[in-house]
Amino acid sequence: MDYAARQQRAQQLVQEMDLPRPLNSDILHHHMEQIRKKKIVIVQAPQGMIDSGICALWLEVAGEEFERIYCAPTDSAVHRQQFLNHEFGHMILNHKKMIVPADRVALLAPLIPMNAIVSALSRNSFTDEEEAMAEAIGDELAMILRKDASISRRGAETGFGQVL
Repeated sequence: MDYAARQQRAQQLVQEMDLPRPLNSDILHHHMEQIRKKKIVIVQAPQGMIDSGICALWLEVAGEEFERIYCAPTDSAVHRQQFLNHEFGHMILNHKKMIVPADRVALLAPLIPMNAIVSALSRNSFTDEEEAMAEAIGDELAMILRKDASISRRGAETGFGQVL
């Protein structure tokens, strides 16, 4: 799929989500939990995961009624949100999660028994179409978050402020 088609598809999928507006990161997180019908816990990735080159990972563990997103630490709230937006993109696309090799998962969560890992989807490549599409959705979510943050700072556009 070419860039323009991918962007158009991302816009369509995000529009179909019927996001509450104005949107902020907390509202988006809660909305994704409603879509997934389970809690999504966001966890800072341990150093072993970062050292292995993974900057974000979506993980499901057997017997838990929630999903996890591990994110590499960053000083930038925008960068962290983009990690989340990308993983939300995979969720929106209903991408199948792949079993991550045990050695990689062990870097993440050494306290989780290997036989409890149901599935995981890691982000460490932008070369395939699934990753590109998830990133396009992440970008679309980021644009909405930015626009709505601007609206929230200015207040509702009633025209009243223009008169006085």
